[in-house]
Amino acid sequence: MSSDTDSMGEKVRNTLLAPGGSSAASSRLAATLTELIDVMDIAMWELDRDYRVVGYNRKAEEIYGASVLGKFCHQAAAGIDQVCDDCPAEQVFAGRPSGRSERRRTRVSGETIHIDHIATPIRDKDGEITGTLVLIIDITKHKEQELELLAHRDRFEQTVIERTRDLEESQERYRQLYEESSRNEALYRSLLNATADAIAITDGDGLVRLVNPSFTRLFGWPLAELAGRRLPFARSEEGDPDSGEFRQVMEEGRPVNHLVTKRITRAGVLLDVSVSIARYEDHRGKPAGIICSYRDVTEAKAMELQLYRAQKFEALGTMASGIAHDFNNLLMGIQGSASLMLFDLQAGGQPFNPEKLHNIEQYVEHGGNLTKQLLTLAKGDQAEIRIIDPNLLLTGCATLFGRSRRDIVIDTRLQEGVWPVAVDGGQIEQVLFNLFVNAAHAMPAGGELALGTENVEMDRSAPLPQGWVPGRYVRITVADNGCGIDPQILDRIFDPFFTTKDQHQGTGLGLATAYSIISHHGGFIQAENMPAGGARFTLLLPAADGLAEGQSEQAVDCLPGNETILLVDDDAMVLTLTREMLEHLGYTVLLAGSGGEALRVFADHRGRIDLAIVDLIMPKMSGAELVRRFREQDQDLKVLLCSGYDASSQDVEWELHDHHFIQKPFTLQRLSVTIRQVLAGS
Repeated sequence: MSSDTDSMGEKVRNTLLAPGGSSAASSRLAATLTELIDVMDIAMWELDRDYRVVGYNRKAEEIYGASVLGKFCHQAAAGIDQVCDDCPAEQVFAGRPSGRSERRRTRVSGETIHIDHIATPIRDKDGEITGTLVLIIDITKHKEQELELLAHRDRFEQTVIERTRDLEESQERYRQLYEESSRNEALYRSLLNATADAIAITDGDGLVRLVNPSFTRLFGWPLAELAGRRLPFARSEEGDPDSGEFRQVMEEGRPVNHLVTKRITRAGVLLDVSVSIARYEDHRGKPAGIICSYRDVTEAKAMELQLYRAQKFEALGTMASGIAHDFNNLLMGIQGSASLMLFDLQAGGQPFNPEKLHNIEQYVEHGGNLTKQLLTLAKGDQAEIRIIDPNLLLTGCATLFGRSRRDIVIDTRLQEGVWPVAVDGGQIEQVLFNLFVNAAHAMPAGGELALGTENVEMDRSAPLPQGWVPGRYVRITVADNGCGIDPQILDRIFDPFFTTKDQHQGTGLGLATAYSIISHHGGFIQAENMPAGGARFTLLLPAADGLAEGQSEQAVDCLPGNETILLVDDDAMVLTLTREMLEHLGYTVLLAGSGGEALRVFADHRGRIDLAIVDLIMPKMSGAELVRRFREQDQDLKVLLCSGYDASSQDVEWELHDHHFIQKPFTLQRLSVTIRQVLAGS
């Protein structure tokens, strides 16, 4: 106990108990001190040496009641029969400082409180301890605050523990995620590095972020040169953020799959590639950029060309005997008519027979059409898209095929006014001949081949194949009444080299080629068995806007002229016959049998030649080279090229450019009209 407390206790003791003092003064001082202690809100009671309560103040009465007087302190305060442990009064009676002793007690009102005891000795005049004065301080509020602080501390410590545990768990989770992300990144990079496809990844602005080793091997550009730049060969949808295609991929997320096109390498080599373009997102799921995948299909395209050629020869070989038969019939008609006219001439009859001459002209025209169809079927593999009437295309192929299989009845049911289609006529003819040949194999003893055309509108409610768009289509059907297709192989018939024919009857390329051709035209082909027997193939081709070739042609009379024409051809028969035709039309004709001779004639008659008709395919100097030499001397010279090859032939097409062209054989009427068109500049 502190010295200040002992001093106060001595003062209280001396004031209250000092012998010989004025009782009135003592009473007033005692009352004053008692009131002071009451004001200080401190309870106090006095104990004798036996621990009995011999006095108390008002505050002590509020806590323990008035009945505690004369009771032992431990009975009055704690309700026990022995002195409390660490009793402050016991410490004082033992001559030691009382210290402080906190207890929990129950007030007379039943309320539980916390108190703090402090005891001081009461001595007689001889200094002997006769009792003790115990100060009882209510520390309930402080105890509650302490307990609350302890609770806050405990909660804080628990929170710290929990937060520390969460942090440790988060750190562990982040560590695992980082390791997983590192593993995934390593896996993705391994996949990018291992894939044979060239891959370029760009950001939302079209700038390159990554290219894989296959990209560098294929195109030649390393990442160090491309990072932060746009792809040097990119189409608009691959790298131009201002293009509609790029925005469509970025905003709608609709990918571009297997777009076959061309790309140039760093070394300047032009490659056929299949391009696939898709969008990727960031960690928040927002569009972040574009992934472009390139596959080199140069060899595949070359194989596809070989496949086309092999199939064409297969179709031509199948029809060879029928075509030879048809040509022999045409030659028989020409030879027979000529023989009859010669016989009449030798017999003194009429030297001019209009009917037989007209027949000869018709036979030659049929032969020319037949040759043109063969040239179209056997021409090069570069697609030549033209707007064509499907009815004319189908009937032409049917007529040619019918000559080779006269045991097959061909029934055509064509819709009038069928929409034109923008196709390569030769390739579609190739598809049709494939289907005709397959139908013939299914009808070895003959049968019926039903052909049809129909306009169809395909809307979004129709069951369209994947990747198709609604619109106008032309449906072409080829049906036979043969043996049909085995249902077990129906889904395999368009596979390359799959065939049910004997070893020497086919390569299995026909239907695979047909499927490829129709797909490249944006169309669709399917096969099915007919309920009554036989098989039916259906082709859907997109309809085209515009007028089909030949639909606007009308027959006109021969158109004469009086200009001077230089005629150049290395074939003497053609040269003589064409000169007679031109002179019949009223033209002045200059002849040349070679390119060198034509240059000499041109030099001798410079300024007087209005038109040059030049055979395109000649030895030593080609028609194209001759025209170039002409133009060096006369830039405005009118030129008409001619050839026995089709204009779409690889030997002819690249030579034509903007020149006029007429194909042999030609009639007098067609020659006259073409010449007037060339001279008029139309």
